[in-house]
Amino acid sequence: MIDVFEVSILKTLWHRGPHGRWEISGIKGLKLKPKAGCESDYFAIDPTFELMTSTPRALDFQSLLQTFGDTDFLLQQSIVPVIAFLEGGRTAKCIGTAFMISCSGYLITASHVLSDPYESGYAKLQHVSGGRAFGPELNMGIIVPISPAQGRHESLFLPFEHAKQWGEWRESPLLHEHEQFKMFTDVAICKVSELPRGLTHQPLNLSLRPFREGEMTYTIGYAEMQDFPIQINQDGSLTTPSLKREIFVSVGPAAQSFPENHLRKEVPTPGPCFEYKAKVPGKMSGAPIFGADGAVVRGVVSQSGSGERYAFGAMLGPALDLPLFNGRTLNDLIGDGGEGMPIVEGLLF
Repeated sequence: MIDVFEVSILKTLWHRGPHGRWEISGIKGLKLKPKAGCESDYFAIDPTFELMTSTPRALDFQSLLQTFGDTDFLLQQSIVPVIAFLEGGRTAKCIGTAFMISCSGYLITASHVLSDPYESGYAKLQHVSGGRAFGPELNMGIIVPISPAQGRHESLFLPFEHAKQWGEWRESPLLHEHEQFKMFTDVAICKVSELPRGLTHQPLNLSLRPFREGEMTYTIGYAEMQDFPIQINQDGSLTTPSLKREIFVSVGPAAQSFPENHLRKEVPTPGPCFEYKAKVPGKMSGAPIFGADGAVVRGVVSQSGSGERYAFGAMLGPALDLPLFNGRTLNDLIGDGGEGMPIVEGLLF
């Protein structure tokens, strides 16, 4: 077991500058302390108040609202639950975790998270030009917290405007089995709208380097989040007045990597991946896996053994060169510099 009091995450604070470009206005290491009674390598966070910048007066009022709060609130600006609900329904379900990778609304989750409503029988797919799509009766997207100064328990629902998975549909030879989506990688890229009122999505720092064997991993996500009631307002917005969003941290060492798994099929996890020894319960699929002592994200939660400290993560690097819904790649968008996408390079990262 490790000393959980030493777990920390390097968090950056972003805002839109006076010339319309995304800028970093603060950077801080957030110590993640466990609640009393939690396991030493898997725990809910005991929140402590943090201020992300030492120069808050330099920011406009809306940007200022994102600079302070409890540790879990600051993390939940970047690490968000993926939810689904049916049109006219009163209840939503969490189907996984995602994390922001740009100020403009790009995010990453696991590919199988997007397939969950179909695989679980919650919603049906329709045949469309070039593939399959859910019908208009299914709403899928993320919920993000607003500033605690404006009501800690309120959330904004942002539907997916675009979602990209890589794979192919295959029909089963067995009549009782429906067709399945065979993933080339368990990484999916989605896009939501920018936040209203001048607020900014807070992206995490990405690294293209794979995990080294024995390197400590920190996984942060929403473990077994229960279904929750929703309320559709007159303006069409969604609120979750009783939603309890608790974020969990799982810690364990990285093990073997499988960078050519898409060709060799060495393990069942689709695409380039790696094994790590950590407890990763359900609904944490799609969560970020931090390396470099919590400084950068190296992977995405893909699969885990139920109740076991044994999991697989999808590698980030190979997915950055795959074509998106607009024909461009994440590497293209990072190079343009217009989306507010942080990527950290160097000997350690």
